[in-house]
Amino acid sequence: MDNTNGVMPQVTVVPDSSERTYIRRKYSRAALVILLNMTIFNILGKGAIVVICALLGGGFGKDALAEGTKILMDHELASTLLSVIPPILSETASILLGIKLFDLDLKKLASNRENYSGSTVAKLIVLCFSLQFAAGILATVIQAILQAAGLRSALPNISATNSFGANIILSFYVCLLGPVLEELLYRGVLLQSMRKYNERFAIFLSALIFGLMHQNYQQFILGFLLGIPLAIVTIKYNSIIPSIFTHIFVNTSQMLMLYAMQYFAPSFYSAVQDGTNMEISSFSGSEMALILFISIVRIGFFIAGGIVGIVSLVKGGNMTRPTPAGKARAIPVLVRSLPWWIVFILYIYLSFIDPFIM
Repeated sequence: MDNTNGVMPQVTVVPDSSERTYIRRKYSRAALVILLNMTIFNILGKGAIVVICALLGGGFGKDALAEGTKILMDHELASTLLSVIPPILSETASILLGIKLFDLDLKKLASNRENYSGSTVAKLIVLCFSLQFAAGILATVIQAILQAAGLRSALPNISATNSFGANIILSFYVCLLGPVLEELLYRGVLLQSMRKYNERFAIFLSALIFGLMHQNYQQFILGFLLGIPLAIVTIKYNSIIPSIFTHIFVNTSQMLMLYAMQYFAPSFYSAVQDGTNMEISSFSGSEMALILFISIVRIGFFIAGGIVGIVSLVKGGNMTRPTPAGKARAIPVLVRSLPWWIVFILYIYLSFIDPFIM
């Protein structure tokens, strides 16, 4: 239980019922922030797209919706706007709600530039590039296994369009605005609201939700793997700036790589997007050169990131080890929070079931 200032007067190994209620209430508020993000993105965002497609196609029937979807996709600027507006609205609303519920000072977290240097950010970027490569390999292996079992889900598609305005909007969101909003929500609101009870648990949970919010297994793997070092560095230096810069670099590099393949290695890009078997003999010399260059760069970052990760483990850090009291205030309390059960059930369905039945 807390006193009038909201500070725990005494900490025992096992929290009593009043303290469990207090912590569970805090956890439930964090879940409500995530539920708001899910609701706006999936219900309002996707619902608006369905309504627009129905209006364009002349009804809510299967054929009418298919026709409306085709008309919408042919209008690249409008379809791009409809793809970026829902996450912008959902993440902004969730951040504002989180600040209100937890009285967070995200401005301080974003302005703190002490204790870390440019080399800190550089090492984090190298490590995250390495994890990006590892996540890609793991996702490819899982995709092959699923296809062998007759299961297939749509791949995330971030590709350039024929509309200059659509490309500018998509690039601005993916490379700048999206990373900033996601860091404020997941390493800001979610991580900061839960770290006071058990830092390592807060790191794991924020990374897990960051992965799940992408709502497909390919990006879940990448989001979860990246979410762990981003959260660790945020807590270690009490600043969100390193994670923001790293997120921007990772997203920008990924988009540039996809654009390069789309324009200069179209056969390889189409094979990747369609999930079809790749015949090396069908690729031109310039395509093979680009593929080889990208592969060498990614392998180089993978090796360098592995070295950075090993050195970081050997040197250790100033992360607070979870005490028995901290452990008793993490999972045992969270599992009694109904809003978090709703979050996990919905995200499991949206990430690992819905993509295979659409």
